[in-house]
Amino acid sequence: MIGKLKKVLIITYYWPPAGGPGVQRVLKFVKYLPQFGWEPVILTVENGEYPAIDKSLLNEIPDGLKVYKTKTFEPFLLYKGLTGHKGNIPTHVLSKSSSESFIQKASKWARANIFIPDARAGWISSIVKNGLEIIEKEKPDIILSSSPPHSLQIGAMKLAEKSRLKWIADLRDPWTDGFWQKDLPRTNYAIKKDKSYEHEVLTRADGVVAVSKSIIELLSRKVKNNYHIIPNGYDENDFKGIEKSPSDKFRIVYSGSLRESQIPHKFFEALSSLNKKELIGKLELNFFGTVHPDCIKSITENNLNSIVKFHNYLPHDQVIAKMVNAEMLLLTIPNVPHNEGILTGKLFEYIGTKNFILCIGPANGDAAEIIKNLHSGETVEFNDNPEEIILKRYHQWSNNKSEKVDNNAEVFTRKNLTKKLAAIFDSQI
Repeated sequence: MIGKLKKVLIITYYWPPAGGPGVQRVLKFVKYLPQFGWEPVILTVENGEYPAIDKSLLNEIPDGLKVYKTKTFEPFLLYKGLTGHKGNIPTHVLSKSSSESFIQKASKWARANIFIPDARAGWISSIVKNGLEIIEKEKPDIILSSSPPHSLQIGAMKLAEKSRLKWIADLRDPWTDGFWQKDLPRTNYAIKKDKSYEHEVLTRADGVVAVSKSIIELLSRKVKNNYHIIPNGYDENDFKGIEKSPSDKFRIVYSGSLRESQIPHKFFEALSSLNKKELIGKLELNFFGTVHPDCIKSITENNLNSIVKFHNYLPHDQVIAKMVNAEMLLLTIPNVPHNEGILTGKLFEYIGTKNFILCIGPANGDAAEIIKNLHSGETVEFNDNPEEIILKRYHQWSNNKSEKVDNNAEVFTRKNLTKKLAAIFDSQI
């Protein structure tokens, strides 16, 4: 029997109706924390700029949850005004493209060198000001800040200092070593300033949580602290009641955004070869989410337009169903330095489907290790040809010998991961 719940103030930029994996991580923590003795209180933004909108996630917010929304300055509004961009800003907007205009290049330079550490820095002052008011009212026992955007960690740091509360920083991605940094035209001053912010946050946090051991190894070489691994995961309840429908096509599914550094050129070449020979008319590749323009170019160059379908971002429950109804799930780890620790949220939802995963990325990476240990699929490097793997899986499917992967992945359920987070909170108070 759990007695009176302790309280945690959770600072997050991404919150429903925002879509994407960052929302899932925090939303599932919020769902399960009360089972382990903690009542969450949310501090987020009002009308944030998100890569995707998923109003269905509003239904997953627990009844009675206290959510405080504050105003923020969004430079992406200026970007929209200058470029004439309509709708949501896709994740790949900072990636290099062969078709960039002068306005886009100038906007990217301003974003990289004026807004440090990132374009959400306009929220920092509100985190401190409104956060102090919320703390006075709610009397939380601890603060959790989940990023990116990493600028919110600066606000959380200042809030913890003023309130004298314990503070845990949750980093879903690296900071100054993030793979997107290579696409930013940063000055030496901006790079130095960003690194100083990172060092200060890592030094002053009472504990640091990251999604992979490689990220923690990266951070711990810079600053010593109390580091904890809590990877992303999957919620078993999200898969209940979804039945797989039959198809005369070998369906390959990619879910989420795809940046320039993730384009699987060799994979496209392999599909092109197979579509001309053994598997002509049998393949179907579906992208659910935004893709970089150069990816579309590569698909066209490989004569794959007839078998590739692009779909807009789908609500979370619908994209889960698309993953379940696949014969193969495609995962691409950004092909950049320090990519060994990249563990996207979709990897674990892929695992939750128990379908075969083809991972394209570092063979010595954390994603490859998890996939191997759980017997959930295979990993190939970006320069490797995955044709034989695709062909093997196709023959198993066509001969009705495909089986669900028995991966024993309970350690990655959202409930079990939230239990670990609650234990970290308990150790701090």
